[in-house]
Amino acid sequence: MLMRAQALRMTMSSTPISRKRNNNSRRTKILVSILGFLCLSVLISGCSRTPKNNAGQSDSTGNAVLTSSLSEEQLAHIKECNGRRVSSDQPVELVVMNGGEPEAFAVLQPGQLVQLKEINDPNLITSQYLPLDGMDQEGGAQVLVNALEVTPSGRWLNPTNHLLEKDLAVKLKAGTRMLDDNGETILTTSTDQQWLVYAQKDGAYGVELQGRIVWVDSAQVEETIARPGSAGPAATSLPVLMYHFFYSEADGQSRENVNFVEVEEFRGQLQALQDRGYVALTMREVEMMMKGWADVPEKSVAITIDDGDPTVYQYAYPVLKDFGYNATLFLITGWMNPQLPYEFFQMREDGLELQSHSFLMHQGGCKAGHGGRILCVDHDEGVADTRQSLEYVDGGFVYCYPFGDVNDHAVEILQEAGVQLAFTTEYGKIKPGMDLYRLPRIRVTGGAGLDRFIKSIE
Repeated sequence: MLMRAQALRMTMSSTPISRKRNNNSRRTKILVSILGFLCLSVLISGCSRTPKNNAGQSDSTGNAVLTSSLSEEQLAHIKECNGRRVSSDQPVELVVMNGGEPEAFAVLQPGQLVQLKEINDPNLITSQYLPLDGMDQEGGAQVLVNALEVTPSGRWLNPTNHLLEKDLAVKLKAGTRMLDDNGETILTTSTDQQWLVYAQKDGAYGVELQGRIVWVDSAQVEETIARPGSAGPAATSLPVLMYHFFYSEADGQSRENVNFVEVEEFRGQLQALQDRGYVALTMREVEMMMKGWADVPEKSVAITIDDGDPTVYQYAYPVLKDFGYNATLFLITGWMNPQLPYEFFQMREDGLELQSHSFLMHQGGCKAGHGGRILCVDHDEGVADTRQSLEYVDGGFVYCYPFGDVNDHAVEILQEAGVQLAFTTEYGKIKPGMDLYRLPRIRVTGGAGLDRFIKSIE
């Protein structure tokens, strides 16, 4: 089996880390605690999950470094970190065990989040070192973080990568930086290593780190290596489903118009998707497919819900959560509280993306189309409105036209504001090569029946 990352070790940037431990102190702690370490190795291995993307060299000596003198307060903090996403406002060293010695593996940059595995019985935790999820090396060696140097995050989002593996891997030079979509450094490699490629764009390769795609500069690639990619077929088109409102007959409600979908009808639709093997893509994955950077499974959909109506949280969100499906909420941000309501924060953490349905453009004022204001608003005012809406949803890059109205003037506004994809209400599937600012969707009509729903996606 090809390793997801061979000899995956990483190094600090040139910035010194004040908390870096002395090697002799490490060795002393290991010798004092070796018996307890062996016990915890069994415990940790019982909670391990098969990694999707990281595997490298390991040894059979063990998986954790133990300390024999933790205070009750320290233990309480470590247990609080167990199974959580953690971060720090300082660079934090990650380690692996090699021949009984801890070795620097990576440096987690300030503010970056990593997901820790959950040790099922926290009362058995006796080490300050906790394992990262999805980062196991081949043979089972754990990548560890000192929990005393991090704090639990209020965020619990666990991203999932749906992209198909490409038919190549890259051998990276030591010192390669791994960047997020905004160009911020997450980790820096310390040795030559091999990673599978999931996406490729001009000047960069996309590899997977804990379920998310991160980018490496092609100038840091020593070699590209041909290999078999994913076995499944790739999609050539994609149905982007469009919903608006939801209701419950069990609560005595009835359908107001075709844009209202009964909650059990919605559940039946998602069940049909799941039974047929469909995955629900994120908008980043849709973007990479449409720009030709990556392939997605043939049985893929994207789920969008316009307007941010309260019925989304009340009815649709619990169903989406039950199925583990991503969805995108297009919010009219000027109609919302100045600070993002907790309900939307909660939905975002469980996989519902927040994107823009404008700030205050969802109103009339123009003569063309449905009268949407973006068709004739002053250019600079339209750009400011769009940017404000993208900032509200914290990093938005996708837009849904109010009333579905679009013309060349509206497209120019979105392009200057930094929008990457824009959706209309025109009917149809999206395909690579289409105008990225005039993308169609498939309206889901309430009460139309499951057969019609299935026909619309297949």
